[in-house]
Amino acid sequence: MQFTWTFPQFIVSPTYDGLTNVVTAVNWVCTGTDGTTSSSASGTAKLGTPNPAEFVPYADITYAMAYAWVAGCISIPGVESQIAQQITQLSQPVSQVQAAPF
Repeated sequence: MQFTWTFPQFIVSPTYDGLTNVVTAVNWVCTGTDGTTSSSASGTAKLGTPNPAEFVPYADITYAMAYAWVAGCISIPGVESQIAQQITQLSQPVSQVQAAPF
């Protein structure tokens, strides 16, 4: 199973507590695939008050930073486990619709 995390949008406050361009939330999408079937989940990770000593303005954030911020707010293994379960259910349906035999 392979998981891909993307961060399509950031909620940015122009000014916050004396800082500029402060990321206050990150929208995330996690997509899992087993090669033939895929599923995804998405959400928003609301970040806490920025520490001025560690502050990074929006223009300077990296993928690794966004991933770490989201990982600090949600359970990455929990999301990936949920997606894996969805893929298993999609791959092995309990029932299916079939055309009438006549």
